[in-house]
Amino acid sequence: MTAYAELQVTSNFSFLEGASHPEELVATAATLGLAAIALTDRNSVSGLVRAHRAAKQAGIQFVPGVRLDLEDGPGLICLPRDRAAYGRLTKLLTLGKRRVAKGECRLLLSDILPEEPFESGRDQVILVVPPDTLDWAFEETLIKLRRNFRNNIYLIVSMNYIGGDRRRLLTLNGLSQEIGIPLVASNDVYAHVAARRPLQDVLTCIREGCTLKDAGYRLFANGERHLKAPDEMARLFADFPEAIANTMEIVRACSFSLDELRYEYPAEPVPEGRTAQQELARLTWEGVPTDVTPAVSPIRSRHR
Repeated sequence: MTAYAELQVTSNFSFLEGASHPEELVATAATLGLAAIALTDRNSVSGLVRAHRAAKQAGIQFVPGVRLDLEDGPGLICLPRDRAAYGRLTKLLTLGKRRVAKGECRLLLSDILPEEPFESGRDQVILVVPPDTLDWAFEETLIKLRRNFRNNIYLIVSMNYIGGDRRRLLTLNGLSQEIGIPLVASNDVYAHVAARRPLQDVLTCIREGCTLKDAGYRLFANGERHLKAPDEMARLFADFPEAIANTMEIVRACSFSLDELRYEYPAEPVPEGRTAQQELARLTWEGVPTDVTPAVSPIRSRHR
């Protein structure tokens, strides 16, 4: 069987978009014989723990990830390579969410491409999600991203039977060769099985505030955005086998596991020569009225 990992997966933790639970996606990936699966919900890490637990139970490698939706640029799937990279990624998400109302996230290309190298992008593997329109602006952005992320960036290609797939793939391959960004295959998954297509359509209508009758092109053209077996993906990309092979190269680079996360108590900002408890006691008594005298020394009392 072909070795393949699905690295672009949207679950129901992308509100009113994904039609499957993380557990369903992971279990199906294992059944199909995928080598690994990522979870890449929009601007969110909310579903990662469920997927991680399900992957341990199913015996499949799990790659934590996030899809960053930029206000002025293409979508970027970020896959942290280590614990520090995961911390920087969540810090970036915090930045985007603090700018807007609860439930939203606002990130700009300038957050990703500052004057200095992007700190949050260090040790991330970046997968660029091409927009529907492949214009000069997108090509210029690709060049900037390639300069910033060097060898840790890939360009996603998909074959979803939507018409013009072959022509679009050839265009993206041309950009890949010209700019030096390798291709990586994905089925752009929104469900674990094709039978979830009706539910996905209903979710889209709720999100868009329309009926199924009036939804039109707001719905996916077909039910192909589900997990597919490695051999089927290899068949779809028979002319671009490197796009399949690159999924495994990325998995090998992303060794980070949620098992590495532990609660880390923050460092106490205390003056030199005092313990945290002593400083807390001092500050507490500093706010007490001057006519109140403690019956017991506040510093000694903790030893009783």
